Amino acid sequence: MMKAHATVMMMAAGLVSCGDGLGGFFVSDAKEVEMGAGVDQQLRLEYRLADRGDPATTWLVQFIGPLVQASAQFRDPADIGGYKVAIIVDDELINAFAAPGGYTYVSTGLIRQAATCGEIAGVMGHELAHVTERHGVKSLEASLGIQAVSEFFFGEGLANDAAQTIYAFLQNTKFSQAHEAEADAIGLRIAHDAEYNPYGLVDFFSMLLALSAGNEPPKFLSSHPATADRMTSVTNAIESRYGAEVNPGSTQTYDCLGTTMNLAQLQAHVASGNIAIEPGTGPQP
Repeated sequence: MMKAHATVMMMAAGLVSCGDGLGGFFVSDAKEVEMGAGVDQQLRLEYRLADRGDPATTWLVQFIGPLVQASAQFRDPADIGGYKVAIIVDDELINAFAAPGGYTYVSTGLIRQAATCGEIAGVMGHELAHVTERHGVKSLEASLGIQAVSEFFFGEGLANDAAQTIYAFLQNTKFSQAHEAEADAIGLRIAHDAEYNPYGLVDFFSMLLALSAGNEPPKFLSSHPATADRMTSVTNAIESRYGAEVNPGSTQTYDCLGTTMNLAQLQAHVASGNIAIEPGTGPQP
């Protein structure tokens, strides 16, 4: 991970508003999107991203559509200008990541390890839930203070040093157990309402636990610990909400919905090493 400023740069009073944000928080939707754009800028310096014209990116845009539609019951995507999605080309990274303002990423490592699109849907539903519930902004406010967060903004935009600080914070700070539990609970509902089997999230956790057994845990961009207790909690939540309507391995789908490539075709493309890289992303010579 790149080294970024670890302290908040104290700048002129920023522009914050409680009028158009969610839940009474002081960062407006527009400012949240600026934060996400700053994180995206920093992430692009460190990671290679699949080009927007690459078939893998086309697949992701198609795949995320039903999940975004299902997430609208929790937060209107129009409030943040829709979700901005990208694929991180890193086979060692097995996770997804959502920054404030709807900037959302999934790694080629997760794509290659997933057994079904239901697993990916569960993970992406979880990430969209972090955005609908504004967990990134809440964590920043709780850890740094509302005044410090307001000072991220200088003039009309987010200062570069502040973008580095936010990126470093999101990389190195775990979401609270309450935030993770809420993202699990809402994420499984997003996956279910997009017509995926919500047990895909449980399957993903099981895969991570198997990969971690006796080894170093997989490299994560953000920390989403998979534990047996968490698997049990998600399973109980699914059973409590859906009962016999949903069962592991049956009732709703595990296959990709609305995509021109199925998972096997996507994985073959990723494994080929022929993913087109977006110019200017990743470490530059």
